[in-house]
Amino acid sequence: MDITLSAIQFIPLSPAFYIVVPIFVLALGACVGSFLNVVVWRLPQGKSLITPPSHCPKCNNLLKWYDNVPVIGWVMLGGKCRFCKQKISARYPIIEAITGLLFLGYYLMFFVAQMGPIVGVDAQGHILTGARPLSIVTDWPIFFLDMVLLSGLLAASLIDAEQYIIPLEIPWFVAIVALIVHAVFDEPSTPGGLVAQPLPAALAVGAGIGVIISFFLWLTGILRGSFAEGAPLMEIERAALERQREQQAQPDQEQPKRSKAAREAMEREGTEAEPEVVVEEKEWTPAQIRAEMRWEMLFLLPALVLGIGAVLLAWKVPSIGRMWDQVASIRWVSALLGSVLGGLVGGFVVWLARILGTVGFGREAMGLGDVHLMVAVGAVLGAGPAIVAFFLAPFFGIVLAIYMMVTGTRREMPLGPYLSLGSATVMLFYGPIAAYLAPGLAGASQMLHGLVGMM
Repeated sequence: MDITLSAIQFIPLSPAFYIVVPIFVLALGACVGSFLNVVVWRLPQGKSLITPPSHCPKCNNLLKWYDNVPVIGWVMLGGKCRFCKQKISARYPIIEAITGLLFLGYYLMFFVAQMGPIVGVDAQGHILTGARPLSIVTDWPIFFLDMVLLSGLLAASLIDAEQYIIPLEIPWFVAIVALIVHAVFDEPSTPGGLVAQPLPAALAVGAGIGVIISFFLWLTGILRGSFAEGAPLMEIERAALERQREQQAQPDQEQPKRSKAAREAMEREGTEAEPEVVVEEKEWTPAQIRAEMRWEMLFLLPALVLGIGAVLLAWKVPSIGRMWDQVASIRWVSALLGSVLGGLVGGFVVWLARILGTVGFGREAMGLGDVHLMVAVGAVLGAGPAIVAFFLAPFFGIVLAIYMMVTGTRREMPLGPYLSLGSATVMLFYGPIAAYLAPGLAGASQMLHGLVGMM
């Protein structure tokens, strides 16, 4: 199907929608951006996102409520703390502005340009849309859910780009919200809905049970995780270790004296603590690194076996198939399992790439945080969009990868920001992408169906 910009439908809206609603969405996004600043700063340090209230990290004074107004508060203060006059990083208003503009941009693309969530794509590559245009009045749940995902992706990307970690609280919060929203609001004709057919729903049940079994075995110690003695250090961690060794080799330098009030403030904030000690690196050979992947393969094995087994039972055993069809016909059950399946597929694709890449190169290919991030993406967008987002991610990182290869600065790069860019793109353009791929995928599906049917 040929999708061009000329095919975009622009839906006439009332003046209130053109003015009031976009302004509200912009302001809401900026407020969310203000909260993301707190998440990005506190979550990697293990601090509460609620207490203490917003305060200056340098003088520890609580901020006035009007100082917290996104962007405007920073501008009115001249970029300095009201109390100690120390500079406030411009990063805060920038993130607030970016989040607000993202919310506004996606609102306009969804509800004005009508580019975004779709009902589905048929085998011939025709995009299936709802009986009516997307509207914020009726389709606000999917917009809300997509903005939760977009906010989570932004926070995870900022943390990953700086510290090479993705706090698991972010993707799992997004995934839980996705399960609830899809189960409550999805209908078969809902754009962006994930109502699953009986066989995919059976796959979600079987694979989900397999993951729960593996997780239980891991918790009880029967199945250990990979790199139980500590994962190989990344280049950024090895550089930190070298800096620590150099500092320890130098004579102790006199620490600057601080007033009693300053010391108490720093102790409350937690900045007085000694810097984290980097653990000595365990030397891993490529063969040992490859061998560790067997534990991750074992973790995935129950999900694969039980997922395939559940599909075969629902397909090949008539009595079980009829009973399962009745269960899967319950709207909220099929919607919930559609979201579960999306999360499982999103995580599996990245995990499989991690295992194959590690076995192939003899070094850890990507982090498990990326796996969790794509679980959230799949739970929100579905299995198909999650797969497309994963394969789009390298195209966003190729410029940086080429620069790193030419300059020889380092070989490792965080994947989270590029997975996020791929996912953000899929939110808007999955319809055209799926329409282009649909005929080929339909042929492959028929071939696979024939092969399985011969069993």
